[in-house]
Amino acid sequence: MSPAALVRLFRHMPGNHIVLRADAAFTVVATSAGIGGDGDLDGGIGKGFFDMFPERLASPGAADVLRSAFGAAVASGSAQQLPVHRYDLADAADGRLKERYWTATVTPVPDADGQVEYLVYTPEDASASRATGAMAVLDAMSEGFYIVDRQWRFTYANPGALRILDTTREAIVGGAIFDIYPGLSESAFGHHYRHTMATGERAAFEAFYPPHARWYEVTVNPAPEGIAVYFRNITDRVSAEEQRQAISEASDRQRRIYETALNSTPDFVYVFDLEHRAQYANDALRRVWGVDDVRGRTWMDLGYEQWHADLHDRELALVIQTGAPIRGEIPFKGTNGTRVYDYIFSPVLDADGHVVAVAGTTRDVTDRQAAEQALRRNAERLAESDRMKDEFLATLSHELRNPLAPLRNGLEILRMTTAADARAASVHAMMERQVGQMIRLVDDLLEVSRISRGTLSIKRRRLTLDSVLDVALDGVRPLVEQNAHRLQVDVPAQPVWLFGDQARLAQIVSNVLTNAARYTPRGGSIRLRASTSRDDAIIVVEDDGAGMEPATIPRMFEMFSRGARDSTLHQGGLGIGLALARQLVELHGGSIEARSAGLGQGTTVTIRVPLSEAPEPTAGPGGDAPRALDCKILVVDDNHDVADSLAEALRLFGAEVCVEYGGEAALEAMQRFMPGVAILDIGMPGMNGYDLARRLRGLGVTAPLIALTGWGQDADRKRAFASGFDHHLVKPVSVPGVVELVGRVCAA
Repeated sequence: MSPAALVRLFRHMPGNHIVLRADAAFTVVATSAGIGGDGDLDGGIGKGFFDMFPERLASPGAADVLRSAFGAAVASGSAQQLPVHRYDLADAADGRLKERYWTATVTPVPDADGQVEYLVYTPEDASASRATGAMAVLDAMSEGFYIVDRQWRFTYANPGALRILDTTREAIVGGAIFDIYPGLSESAFGHHYRHTMATGERAAFEAFYPPHARWYEVTVNPAPEGIAVYFRNITDRVSAEEQRQAISEASDRQRRIYETALNSTPDFVYVFDLEHRAQYANDALRRVWGVDDVRGRTWMDLGYEQWHADLHDRELALVIQTGAPIRGEIPFKGTNGTRVYDYIFSPVLDADGHVVAVAGTTRDVTDRQAAEQALRRNAERLAESDRMKDEFLATLSHELRNPLAPLRNGLEILRMTTAADARAASVHAMMERQVGQMIRLVDDLLEVSRISRGTLSIKRRRLTLDSVLDVALDGVRPLVEQNAHRLQVDVPAQPVWLFGDQARLAQIVSNVLTNAARYTPRGGSIRLRASTSRDDAIIVVEDDGAGMEPATIPRMFEMFSRGARDSTLHQGGLGIGLALARQLVELHGGSIEARSAGLGQGTTVTIRVPLSEAPEPTAGPGGDAPRALDCKILVVDDNHDVADSLAEALRLFGAEVCVEYGGEAALEAMQRFMPGVAILDIGMPGMNGYDLARRLRGLGVTAPLIALTGWGQDADRKRAFASGFDHHLVKPVSVPGVVELVGRVCAA
């Protein structure tokens, strides 16, 4: 068909049609009456299509879309359907370009030989349907959507985009995206936008935009005029994921810490679920069980015997039911052989307090039990050894007191019956000193037992400091005189009142003075000073003797500490006196300490004892002078020397004395002699003193009974009183002391 015929044919054809020659310029051959809006197309016939429809700055890429479709139709000989694309047309009223969108069909027309001779381009205005269809959908979306043209200008933004970006349509449409949002160009956003714009390939990504402090999920699609961007704010989701990740990492880190800790302990740690199946076991336990993975295994699966598995199943069920832990001890035979294990099953609770699992720990106590048994055996042996030691000391003291008793009695008899010439007095004084020293050593032996058993006790009463010091000085004066020491005593002129045990307080001072005398060379000086502070009586004993290294001073108050063993000044002792002094001072609520500048520079010991208020003054008769004994006394002791010497001493004071050497004879003598008081030994063969006292009380004897014995421990005193004795004296006693006691009980 000729071009003129085509013009006439399409001039009156309805619709929009442009007939193009299939040449390189796609020359316009004819147009329909509907084509318009861009000038008189008749004047364009014979021109190239793209000369008539040049590239619009507002819609770049439209010519490329058309050129590609035209080429495809010529090459394939088949019709081509174009997608919606933008191509702006001039407005008839003001001549300004107006945004327009089109769809189109390109239909090839072949010649007689089948070669494509013409193309019929039929565009359809898509702007109206776009506005009412796609745009309505986009405008209704909560997610953001915008279109950017090839000059990177916003051409459209839906309400969702404006809301997310916190902006207005007027603020961004027509503006360049990389100018409005600085930093976007060099970010992941700019990279993906440019890639899609250049290649037409879809891109989907997530990226963080620092100026907004937000994460966005973005999908970029190619569009006729450039790119269409779909996006939404996923900051909350990313934050939640980051938080979950952080929690997961923290949980994983915590789990690794716990597992490291649990795998580092020799104890067994494990968890069982509510079905009694293992969920976890630490390395130590897996080695014993001989498995690498315990999950899902039952007790039987792990090699337990039936009775053992049943026992633990019952315990697990009880823990799950009650929510209370269970503890037990049981032997188990594993890869380590048969061992004894201590275990505990504890409930694992959820937030609502429901048991969701049972955790357990097990400890191998085989070695500990063996050690405890060994310790118990050692403790029993030590206790037995300690008991035997106490018995030995008590027996030794008893055996030593028996010979000391007649010696002391004999000295008293000699003192009362021998002429007082100088030589006899000197010998007598020497014998009294040595007997006194023996008595002190025996007393110290008994104190060792009391200290070790914690039974050392005191009997408190109100007393004066000078009465304590007088007794202490009387006890130490023979040793001081023997060594020709210069003893200086400075005490307050006014009475200083204490509340304590006079004998024990005197023993404290005497022990310190004795120690000073032992370590001070002959002719040296010892000074006893007493004073008071606000709360304490202060007793200071100073000497110019051997002294001590300061480092050794703390040990001087320890049991059996005897100073330097090679000291030429050391004069005996068991190393008990100062240790006993410290114990007695502390029982009184006081303290004792020592100082020394070094060897050869003397020692100073300071004793502090709490003061007491003075008693209310009372009127009363003065002390009675010693009186003669006007009573009958029965003396019973299997040791003839003790019995005879005591009887002879009592007779010197005017008493009528009957002596017997055994329990049976004493019973007969009691009926025959009818004594006013009986002095009985305890440790006699056959009928001992306890049995004799019970027999006498059983016969109705009411005469006072005095126990005179070498058994001097507290248990011995209690047993004596329980047997019927009224008094308990420990050998050897001073004859004046016995006379004073007998005088009192006879008078009563």
